[in-house]
Amino acid sequence: VVSTQSTGRIALSVDHDIPREFPRDYTFGDITVTVLDRASASFHCYTWPSAEVLGDFVRRNIRGGVRVLEIGCGTGVPGIVAAKCGAIVTLSDKVPHYDTSYWRKVEELNHCKLEYIQLDYLDYRNLFPVDLILASDLIYSSEDSDVDSVLSCISAALSLKPNSVCWMAYQIRVSTHSIADYLIHWDLTARRLEASISTGHDVVIYELTRK
Repeated sequence: VVSTQSTGRIALSVDHDIPREFPRDYTFGDITVTVLDRASASFHCYTWPSAEVLGDFVRRNIRGGVRVLEIGCGTGVPGIVAAKCGAIVTLSDKVPHYDTSYWRKVEELNHCKLEYIQLDYLDYRNLFPVDLILASDLIYSSEDSDVDSVLSCISAALSLKPNSVCWMAYQIRVSTHSIADYLIHWDLTARRLEASISTGHDVVIYELTRK
């Protein structure tokens, strides 16, 4: 913002209420996704390596026409890839980091249709039947992330439609960390689909299903 003071000098000021957005492209085979990273102290406004790995996995494995819900979407890379592959996609996050105007801009940049809802992990009222749930980097360690809340949300969503699955990308930060007991508690089973170091980080993709 430029203003002229009474002295005739030009002063520059920054309006901190207007988030700064930085377009960033991610290419997966023949698909390019453009997101708008925001300058923010929040980790939710950044595209993490697990999202990149899951985005590439989605491109290679998703079927057009399936109904998809991405939880804790952040910048939404995997969900946008799914939409560009012909899936019907709803992006969601537990806190409203991005408003409707943000997602309209993302739609225009990527020439695809996206829906967005605010979804708290423990508020099951906004869940609906889907074929596929996407989740990336929502579990960091038992101490630093709410494993119970994330897995309870996934379990509740999977219970709404038979044969639905969740593809979850997980970055290995602590080799001794295990969520096996949490999976049992929430009636979930996990099958390892693939591992990747393409981003310079150890990322594993699991398929979660209800028992």
